[in-house]
Amino acid sequence: MSVSEIIPADIVIEPSCRRHLHQPDVLTLPAVAPGQLWLAELAAGAPFSAPACHVLGSANVLIYDRALADLVANALPLGGYAEPALDAEAAAARGVHFARDGWSVARLLAARLAPRERTRRVQDVVDELALAKVAGQLPVQILAEAPHGIEEYLSVRFDELTAVVARFPRETQLAIVIDAFGGGAASRVHHIAANGLAG
Repeated sequence: MSVSEIIPADIVIEPSCRRHLHQPDVLTLPAVAPGQLWLAELAAGAPFSAPACHVLGSANVLIYDRALADLVANALPLGGYAEPALDAEAAAARGVHFARDGWSVARLLAARLAPRERTRRVQDVVDELALAKVAGQLPVQILAEAPHGIEEYLSVRFDELTAVVARFPRETQLAIVIDAFGGGAASRVHHIAANGLAG
């Protein structure tokens, strides 16, 4: 897979994402596909992680923490769709709804949250997916990134996700790939509101 397949040439790339274009890590990230839900952490004032750049240029729908509004506004590709999270539970429900409809979804979370807050937000998504009848045995990918690049790449069961996330130090930025509805979820042909930031 080439870089141009991951990040199309017509996308305006946020400056801190440019450093990832020639790094091998970008080429090994899973493709962002219909029916997937990505949870990606962004740290205000720090360069974007490779997974965050990957989903910013690839996901159909971005749902972001309000603290990340400026980062998202500066990095959102032309024609991209993003909306702020009203609260963690509502954002989890909204993300699962879009993914179940066949869209690829990235839930952008502020990095370096207190461990309890981080695990609660992940648990909100787990709870919503459980309500949508996602099987506990579903494999989930966790990408843990330190400042020098991808540090760990784990595959865990969906029902173990929250416990595994709780083990990571808050300084490590995580990206979680949940292919909950990808196996047979066809992307629907309908329009999402308007281009750009919603709300």
